[in-house]
Amino acid sequence: MPDREAAKRYHELVDKQLETLLTPAERFELERIEARLDANDRDPLIEAQDRSWEADRERLLDSIGTLLARFHR
Repeated sequence: MPDREAAKRYHELVDKQLETLLTPAERFELERIEARLDANDRDPLIEAQDRSWEADRERLLDSIGTLLARFHR
């Protein structure tokens, strides 16, 4: 399904969801379309920066853990 059709279907399902319960198949379809639209909105540079920050965070937490372990000896 082309992106334009996916966006249209997404809005149809969201509107329907406001009025009534969606069927399990419709809920699944809505989740899949949301994931697809979210993936299209992601900027590769931002994703790379997020991964870099996460790696920095992990290193800092490991370093803090090491320092705390030294104090508890």
